[in-house]
Amino acid sequence: MTRTLEKWTVACVLILHVSLLALSAIRHSPVFDEVGHLSAGLSHWRLQRFDLYNVNPPLVRTVAAAPLHFINVPIDFSGYQVLPQRRSEFAVGAGWITTNQDSFLRDFSIARWACVPFSVLGGVTCFLWARELYGSNAGMMALSLWCFCPNVLGHASLITPDAGAAAVGVTACYVFRKWLMHRTLGWATASGVLLGLTLLTKFTWLFLLGLWPLCWFVVRIARERRVILSDSPAASAVRLTRTVRWRDDLGHLSLIVLLAFWVLNNGFLFEDSFQPLGKFQFFSQSLSGHEPGHRVGEGDNRFRGTLLEHLPVPVPRNFLQGIDHIKFEYELGYPSYLRGVKRHGGWWYYYLYAMLVKMPVGTLVLIGIAVVHFVLNHGGHGEYRGNAVEMGVNTADDAVSRTMRFSSVFSVTSVVKSAIRRFCGWFGFEGNRTRRADAQPLAGEVGSQWFETLYLLAPAIGILWLVSSQTGFNHHLRYVLPAFPFLFIFASRTALLLNSRWRLVRLLPVVCVTGTIVSSLSVYPHSLSYFNELSGGSINGWKHLDSSNIDWGQDLILVKEWVEQHPNAKPLHIHSTGYVTPEQMGIETQPLQMTTQPSPDGKSLSYEFVPGWYIVGLTQLVDPHNPFHELLKREPDGYIGYSMRIYHVQPKDGDAAGTPDVGPDPQH
Repeated sequence: MTRTLEKWTVACVLILHVSLLALSAIRHSPVFDEVGHLSAGLSHWRLQRFDLYNVNPPLVRTVAAAPLHFINVPIDFSGYQVLPQRRSEFAVGAGWITTNQDSFLRDFSIARWACVPFSVLGGVTCFLWARELYGSNAGMMALSLWCFCPNVLGHASLITPDAGAAAVGVTACYVFRKWLMHRTLGWATASGVLLGLTLLTKFTWLFLLGLWPLCWFVVRIARERRVILSDSPAASAVRLTRTVRWRDDLGHLSLIVLLAFWVLNNGFLFEDSFQPLGKFQFFSQSLSGHEPGHRVGEGDNRFRGTLLEHLPVPVPRNFLQGIDHIKFEYELGYPSYLRGVKRHGGWWYYYLYAMLVKMPVGTLVLIGIAVVHFVLNHGGHGEYRGNAVEMGVNTADDAVSRTMRFSSVFSVTSVVKSAIRRFCGWFGFEGNRTRRADAQPLAGEVGSQWFETLYLLAPAIGILWLVSSQTGFNHHLRYVLPAFPFLFIFASRTALLLNSRWRLVRLLPVVCVTGTIVSSLSVYPHSLSYFNELSGGSINGWKHLDSSNIDWGQDLILVKEWVEQHPNAKPLHIHSTGYVTPEQMGIETQPLQMTTQPSPDGKSLSYEFVPGWYIVGLTQLVDPHNPFHELLKREPDGYIGYSMRIYHVQPKDGDAAGTPDVGPDPQH
């Protein structure tokens, strides 16, 4: 593919991606969290305060609210409160919707469009990083996996921070990789700025402050070892300047950290930055020192009376308070749902399971093939070692191999891996033949292909580990969305199979990418509710997950269209998820009426619904403590997207299935 054709192809994919996001933004009603995010974003502009929604840093919502601020959208902050027990951003947002019923849908669409550039940035970075590692075809594959991923399409068209955090985070890691390769002041400066912006999107990214220095240290030691083992005149010159290079690197790392914290504090307008640690009021057990079960009152601070009490905290007040707040919520815990089970607290494997049912099958297969391809071609004896020997580089790994030559375990492992590699070679999974000749490893150090892959996967692994370790509640796959671009880039290494001599092997990555795109677009614009075919499809997603994974209150616009098409569907009862009510959407409904009677065993109550039409969100239906759970036992009379169901309870027959005048297919 020529560079001109490549540029035009990338541009076309991105234009299509932007079009899909823009259309999705106007087809969906405000979801649960957006109500709080938009009011908080406007408070940042109008009040220069950051208390609202401080469980997330403010970058994405500030960008979303910017156009509304500049067109002077009115909002009343009279309900503004700062309490850990109450998230007042939702009350402020709900009040704003009530007073702006004629324009709030337009305003949300504008705010969503303002966030689309974040997703474009993510797509471009996926393309560039994959192209540098595995070639142009891999770049196009990574770009396609990002642009057509249903989870990206679903969340990048909202003003929630997850897609923005994914895009900015992967860009920051890509730029830091550039600094590791070139060690220039320019790349160091860009890395610092982007690290600061990344920290302004999600608290999850804080682990980069430890990961990046560790990666630098590994690369630095690898280079030192290579210099020590080399006898060339160039290596001797490098040894003479070794101390200077360490000093330069440490200076650049210091600059990166300082710039990151400067950008972070600027994002909060330096709100109470460098406040002594002892002046904070914390509510989580971790920072307050409260015992489990302690009643939350005015808060406390475990650092008071210690040596750390007067330590200036180099971050804004609401950055640290936000960390405490989210930790408080995890310690408090909430009911969570997985595979038909609703319980207090979550599961450590929740996000892994959610990825298996909500990522397209084609993408999952590509990731699996990429793992096999990496193991077979980077086992210490294959691809890189052959290239190292060809370049005349004597590695320490060779010496280690010689000392372990007679190790039985090592020998058995080598034989098995060689046999597997030879077997797979028959099917086109060649090692040396599939490596890019113009690949740019990290400064060419031995083992760079191992490091490139580990550096690529480390952020994804870190995110999955951090989020999975918090089991106070599990509601949203979107919490691990920042890991997705790294997985897409890693999966794009399967584009190397296009060089295989076997036609079926060459077709495999093409079929997987095509399958991903077709599967995703088959449910568009209902991308939030996407579930893959192996899980039973989107129509059966409720059997696996709830909340933002399927029903987050996004389909009230479709409900309104259905009501207009069925004027005789009365009395009508609607029970949706979120803070936007049917009345605010201009839908006339009747108050819910039902009767209760003891169950046959006398241990619970059963509900009987009065005759009428019921449109209920699946998040409500799957909750066994919700009265509407009784309706889940019936066959629905229709669907609204994949997030809501329609039931018709007929007169004198509370258990009737209803009339067949509502089509069974999801309303688009």
